[in-house]
Amino acid sequence: MNGALVSPAWLIGGLRNVPGYLATAQGGLTFVSDTPVFDVPLSQVTDVSWPWWWFGGGLKLTAAGQRWKVTFVRPNGMPAPHPSMLATGVGVFGLLSGTWQDMDALRGLADVRSGRAAGKRWREVLPG
Repeated sequence: MNGALVSPAWLIGGLRNVPGYLATAQGGLTFVSDTPVFDVPLSQVTDVSWPWWWFGGGLKLTAAGQRWKVTFVRPNGMPAPHPSMLATGVGVFGLLSGTWQDMDALRGLADVRSGRAAGKRWREVLPG
């Protein structure tokens, strides 16, 4: 897998949740939605925490100085991220060449179990 990890994820906060994909490869961390949200070296990712009340399915992190809340469990009423978001070609996504870690979730099977499983894999990449 070349150390690459890609997961459907949602940025959460306020009245708006944003579907997209969180990815890491070659020392970088990227979140894309309809547009790139952030694309930073892992060295610029700080203050990673895994709130217990998210039961392993989400985290908080600071990327390039901005605080983000990321969940791998689809929020109620939210659509799954559209696979076309993966075609942005920015940062990590430009390096991945079509190999995806979370194939079940990419097929729209995002549920609590798959979200927690994704969180477990990300905890190995982004310990907190």
